[in-house]
Amino acid sequence: MAYFPNSSAGECFDNQCAKCKYGEEPCPIALVQSNYNYHACNNEVATAILKSLVKDDGRCMMFECFKNDFEIDAQQTKLVI
Repeated sequence: MAYFPNSSAGECFDNQCAKCKYGEEPCPIALVQSNYNYHACNNEVATAILKSLVKDDGRCMMFECFKNDFEIDAQQTKLVI
């Protein structure tokens, strides 16, 4: 469960979301991270669940585990003029 005390602390997470092809809208991982992080800090089960999804350094574990599927293909994003 990554705790982001300010906007720059979540930069790793935001940067990873920007590389994810599912990042146009908040995915369930980003949604629970942002909505429940603060409230989960005193709950062992909730903290364990959030820690399994987003590490303290801001890495999304779904993106890490499924990078080949989730990462935006740079070849597909190049503009053709």
